Amino acid sequence: MTFKLGFLSHAFGDDPQQVYHDLIEQFEVAEALGFDGGRIAQHHLNNGFGRLPSPLVLLAAVAERTQRIELGTGVIVLPFEDPIRLAEDASVLDALSGGRVQLGLGSGGANLDNFSAFDRDPTQRQVEFAEHQQRLQHLLAGQPLAGELTLQPPAPRLGERLWHSHGSTDGAVYTARQGNGLLLGTATHDPLTVQKPLAEAYLQAWSRTDRAPRIGVVRAIFPASSRADAQAELAVDIERHIPRLQREGLIDEAVDLQAHLRLMNVHHGHPDEVIESLQQDPALLPYADYVIAVVQAESSTQAQILKRLEATARDIAPALGWKRR
Repeated sequence: MTFKLGFLSHAFGDDPQQVYHDLIEQFEVAEALGFDGGRIAQHHLNNGFGRLPSPLVLLAAVAERTQRIELGTGVIVLPFEDPIRLAEDASVLDALSGGRVQLGLGSGGANLDNFSAFDRDPTQRQVEFAEHQQRLQHLLAGQPLAGELTLQPPAPRLGERLWHSHGSTDGAVYTARQGNGLLLGTATHDPLTVQKPLAEAYLQAWSRTDRAPRIGVVRAIFPASSRADAQAELAVDIERHIPRLQREGLIDEAVDLQAHLRLMNVHHGHPDEVIESLQQDPALLPYADYVIAVVQAESSTQAQILKRLEATARDIAPALGWKRR
């Protein structure tokens, strides 16, 4: 099957100005390499881990420096957002970029520590997600608010480019019933037991005839000259995730680097090894309409990121069926 090729950045770094300049360069390089799209993760109130609380603002700068590449979020925490203001900002960006926005939305499961700061109840996040998402979708479709007030500028096609990130089959079914795309994350857990059921539930629940279902699959892809070199580049960053693996009950104590890489579903090594690893991923190629590569770890340099983007577009994605448009 063919698919679109994208990348996802989490905006790591200590200097916000440099982080943003690097992100813009990543989009420029990715566009030159033929990537179909790029996505930026939203992080609130983080010191260094993710320095971009306002991805649409940065994507407006990217829009001015690029011509073709799609501009996505991965994802905006919808319970924290006013759906009217989000619709307005997204519609302005869509007009500015010539209809290139891919709007990814989430309920904030990875941001539970932030809910008190936004005066939100984390136990209500799924309810608030659905309420805000439906209002956002109605606005984008041109449906009026009070009286005859409608979204300005209009963005009727943007409503066809909404994506949900969910971690349950109920969420996947809900996404299908809303007619939106489903985003599957990097899958710290086994993609066979965690993500494949979501993809299957989404496709089985899809009933629309005016558009096709869309599944975007995010995968950590770290090509290098060899597996040993890739592991050396990743070692420090993987070690930072050991406490999280323990909290989630995936390990009792630190094991070894290779075991941790397997648990975090990191496809790494020589491009041929990465290709083989991705081909064996049970929740990727059978389902992905959009393969979204994460090529950046916390300590990655810009040179490493750009080199990995190049290897992904030149060597890896074409071997999996991607065709440059």
